[in-house]
Amino acid sequence: MGKSDQMKCQFFTRLTVAILCLFSIGMVGCSEAPTVAEVDGRIALDGSPVSTGVILLQDDVNGTGGSAVVENGSFTFSTPIPPGNYAVALQSPPPPAPHETASQRVSVKFPRHLTEAATSGVKVEITPGKNSLKLDVKSKK
Repeated sequence: MGKSDQMKCQFFTRLTVAILCLFSIGMVGCSEAPTVAEVDGRIALDGSPVSTGVILLQDDVNGTGGSAVVENGSFTFSTPIPPGNYAVALQSPPPPAPHETASQRVSVKFPRHLTEAATSGVKVEITPGKNSLKLDVKSKK
């Protein structure tokens, strides 16, 4: 084998190794677990579905989280949130939209301890991927 043939062989060997390395890195990236969580679920107050309101999730460590509107006991967070441990709070629904009349919105007041994540006593663990919560909170602490 001449010097030219040896150089071609080395080039193709290196090229093959480089392609295999890139393929391996790509495969590792494909198999990684999701780093965010999708959250939806149902929430009840003393066994009855919450007719309307806002559910808040607040991270125990850094205070971040998210919120979702509750309608007929169901909620879906529109944006993914990081996995972690969260405290839960419930708040009254947002004010009526300009095209809605006040009579179209139900007024809901939640017990005071449930309106703050720090005092609700309700905790959830959110894991990477899909999370469907089923919560039944109590009006009495």
